[in-house]
Amino acid sequence: MTAQTLHQPLTCLTTGQSIHLTEPLATSGEGTVWRTHSDRLLAKLYNHPTAQRIQKLDVMVANPPQDPNEALGHISFAWPQSLLVNHQGQCLGFLMPRIANSVELINVYNPHQRHKQMPLFNWLYLHTTAMNLASIVWAIHEAGYVLGDIKPQNILVDKRALPSLIDTDSFQVRHPTTDQIFPCLVGTEGFTPPELFGQELSQVIQSDVHDRFRLGVMVYLLLFGDHPFKGKWIGGGDSPDPNEFIRQGWWPYGSQNLVHPGPLTIPLLIVHPAIQDAFLRCFNPGHQNPELRPSAQEWVGILQRAIADLKQCQR
Repeated sequence: MTAQTLHQPLTCLTTGQSIHLTEPLATSGEGTVWRTHSDRLLAKLYNHPTAQRIQKLDVMVANPPQDPNEALGHISFAWPQSLLVNHQGQCLGFLMPRIANSVELINVYNPHQRHKQMPLFNWLYLHTTAMNLASIVWAIHEAGYVLGDIKPQNILVDKRALPSLIDTDSFQVRHPTTDQIFPCLVGTEGFTPPELFGQELSQVIQSDVHDRFRLGVMVYLLLFGDHPFKGKWIGGGDSPDPNEFIRQGWWPYGSQNLVHPGPLTIPLLIVHPAIQDAFLRCFNPGHQNPELRPSAQEWVGILQRAIADLKQCQR
């Protein structure tokens, strides 16, 4: 990125319109997200816009998933809308919609943060956020994409309990005609399924089955306020590394009985029986046989049932 780039407008390849960068919002090792002259659009510019990265963006721009919340005027994912080129025709990045009036997921699932940021979010809202997140992941899977990397920082939630996914250009993408795979190159500790431990992600073709683990962890975070593979270690010696809990399938409701629930969470029996069963399937038999983990579509149905059975507290 040169100083000249900042002063010269870029061109939206889809519309031909000029795009002016105004100020940087976030910077990472791969590039920078910028505000633009349009309040509705952000730009992401790569430090090294490789040919493969641009080919991947081409596929994403041409094949967006169907947004399950479009009728509500909500943007469920900050999907690449158009490539951005400089005056020499070089592609530097892409345009995406700006997600406004939302907070990071930690401000919803963490009780202390929720009290400050989302004080009206009750048990119903947490269930609804989880259901809406599952519906978005379902839509992404239906379009042939795999999230590959999901973390609370990349999920924003508004006051209607409607989530939005950002950093979507990291998803695994399959070309619809050639079947070429553009892999997800990154993973986040605590959200990587055990069968991918020790593997080089750039060489792995992932599927929705891997995302099922990630989604299960996210739903658990929302309903319990804590990570499922965390708790009071009652095995011998010092508590193992957090990744070892996931690798071995050690969680408070596993068959090994080596972990007890932590003091700041709630018992599994508090949630709807269908949700209990889904978590048990996801993290017990699903540990050895990932296909047994509930799919995003299943989670939508399970959470809908749970929401329908919630009762308003009289106090």
